[in-house]
Amino acid sequence: MNTAAQKAATESRSLEISLDQTARPESRPIGFRWEGNRLIQIGIDETNFYALSMLDPDTAQSLRDNFLDFASEGKYAMSTVSQSAFSINYSLSQHPTRTFDKAWVLNALALPSFRSQKGCIKSFFIYWRGRYPAAITDDALELLAKPLRQDRRPRNALSDDPEKGWLTDIEYEALLQCTWENYDNGKTGTQGTLLRLLSMQYARRPSQLASLKIGDFRDSFRDNGVQIGRQIHFPGAKDRDAEDNFRDSKEEVHPVADHLWDLYQIQRHELKALYESIFNSSLTSDDLDQLPLFASKAQVELAIDELTRHYGLDWKSNLGHRLFHINPAWITRLISWKTNAPMYFSEINAHGTMPMPPFSHRTGKPLVVTATRMRHTRARQLARLGTPKHVLSFWLGHTVHQSLDAYYSDPAEEARNINDAMGVALLPLAMSFTGKLLDDQSQASRADDPESTLEFATSEKLKEVGKCGKHSFCATTTIPIPCYRCKHFEPLVYAPHDEVLNALLKRQAEEKAMIKIGGLRKLLTPIDLSSDIRAVQACIKRCDQRKAELEAVHV
Repeated sequence: MNTAAQKAATESRSLEISLDQTARPESRPIGFRWEGNRLIQIGIDETNFYALSMLDPDTAQSLRDNFLDFASEGKYAMSTVSQSAFSINYSLSQHPTRTFDKAWVLNALALPSFRSQKGCIKSFFIYWRGRYPAAITDDALELLAKPLRQDRRPRNALSDDPEKGWLTDIEYEALLQCTWENYDNGKTGTQGTLLRLLSMQYARRPSQLASLKIGDFRDSFRDNGVQIGRQIHFPGAKDRDAEDNFRDSKEEVHPVADHLWDLYQIQRHELKALYESIFNSSLTSDDLDQLPLFASKAQVELAIDELTRHYGLDWKSNLGHRLFHINPAWITRLISWKTNAPMYFSEINAHGTMPMPPFSHRTGKPLVVTATRMRHTRARQLARLGTPKHVLSFWLGHTVHQSLDAYYSDPAEEARNINDAMGVALLPLAMSFTGKLLDDQSQASRADDPESTLEFATSEKLKEVGKCGKHSFCATTTIPIPCYRCKHFEPLVYAPHDEVLNALLKRQAEEKAMIKIGGLRKLLTPIDLSSDIRAVQACIKRCDQRKAELEAVHV
């Protein structure tokens, strides 16, 4: 073929390639549809727009049509569009109107739900008005476009509020024990227990937990010759570069401890049985890895129906579709101990009586548990362990380090630390009036009571460190560390208090050690022994002073 012929052939191919340039774009169903006045978010939720009947009929129909077009543009995530629709509908129900005017906007802006979604709502009205001039009045749109004044509300990341701030160590430990006890007693199934433990351990958002797939738990493997331990790959959240809100963000990878891995294995086995019973066919390991880690029979059946009817897809070829995943709202309710559902085979609580969370020692009421509190609590725990900000930022999936400042500086916590420090500093003075040092056992207030003896275990032996000066149940313990902070403690001057201190220092060092694969269980219950350490140090100081006095007498 000569040069001219080759050139002609190339141009012909170029023309063929460009022939479809202006073809009708391939349409695909969006994640919403209208059924009368009900807005359906496919497979997730629905909003009854009964307030639409109050609008002018032409305006109501235009809103329906343009809302679907606005949602199809993909500028906002489906969840944001859905929440904005709910906010508009709620504001209409609270302040009925036939026209979206300035008075309606003023009333709507007084509603917290509307204010939280104002950005998306403003964009929708601008979009709608460009296609339907009667959608909203000029002065109403101008008011809606103005920036909101920031509310100066107390940050929940701080610890002042016992029902919103982070949990204390005592509350966290009680919640952990309650979670395991309910699992051991059969009151909560594997799914609910694994969900609550993942929330306590990693503090991921409900949307991230709902988006987890079975394949996101990965066993150890080698990477460039390095052995990598077991991991969990959380779908990211709040990623500005993400195109959608379903698994489009960067993954957040974390190590997995043995107890969580064991629970996951049980969950995987139970889910395989569930999916195969619904699909009426066996699943390969690859198929199973595409499916949700947390599921309900009702959601799986709904996904099959919507994929077939609404999207026109072969559901067997789309096992990784978002429709198979349960609504994050169920995750929120389960973490909050408001439900044990969704269960595998029904939305009914299959485990009988609904378990309650433990009582808070601060309020005397059942502990208020939320995904947000778990996030604040874990961040605060890691910050107190000395985790650098950039590491904590990665761990939480944050992109702005400044948002972590509250976890490292909390006025209420600082006040408590000062109070604890002053209490320990004044301990010798308090003991000089209400307690006493013992040169020998005969000087004890309860010298003849064997139950008053306090011992410390060291080198497989029990060594006496002092006496309890008050009849109390706590005095029966053979681990007398808390006694060093008690005004009724009567320490022996020549007891091995140094060994108690060394044991405490060693234990605290272990708590502050770097996070290690397989060692995460202890991070569920971080321990701060600083108060005990200072109390033992104060006791040693007083004993040393008394020893010096006794030696001076014998010289």
